[in-house]
Amino acid sequence: MRAEFKPAQLQLAAQLGLTIPPTLVTNDVEDARKFAAEHGHVIYKPFRGLPAGEDGHAGAIWAQRVDPDTFDDSLTVMPHLFQAEIPKTGDVRVTVVGERVFASRIEAPGGALDWRRGDWNDLVHTPVTVPETVAALLHRYLAGLDLVFGCFDFALTGAAAEAASWVFIECNPNGQWGWLPDAPAITTAFADILTRKEAAP
Repeated sequence: MRAEFKPAQLQLAAQLGLTIPPTLVTNDVEDARKFAAEHGHVIYKPFRGLPAGEDGHAGAIWAQRVDPDTFDDSLTVMPHLFQAEIPKTGDVRVTVVGERVFASRIEAPGGALDWRRGDWNDLVHTPVTVPETVAALLHRYLAGLDLVFGCFDFALTGAAAEAASWVFIECNPNGQWGWLPDAPAITTAFADILTRKEAAP
């Protein structure tokens, strides 16, 4: 599914005017080493979610820091997606359903790089307001992919969410939302879409 492909997501987000992390897609060892030298801490991410295995369960490769000293000729086998690590002060999950936008700041115990990696029952959620300019771009993002739903992940680089710089990380076009504090309202928003009480953006 093209909406899951991370390089395409980042390209569209940047074209719309959303801030994205410095990113490199390459299978060239020297390019990867140069990128790491320029940006310091570097993160590796998969191109898309993993397909379900024979048992019906899908695995996951979490965003993780990589050591440039480990870069060798094995990188030449296939392209890899590297990003500069954002000095974030928080994470935000934004769920968009039609015209409605739901957002929570997420704090993971120990300040984990990728909050999805730990026990989701330990996550702390705080409602936040998405800046109008960002929300408008998210609607345009979904419209560009003929979608009415998406779960967006952002990194914040300021102290307060409303005044922070919102850095686009990715969009899950089939993201989970039942565990979010806004789940009942999100359910209602889906019901409104399905019963055509609300027009798609």
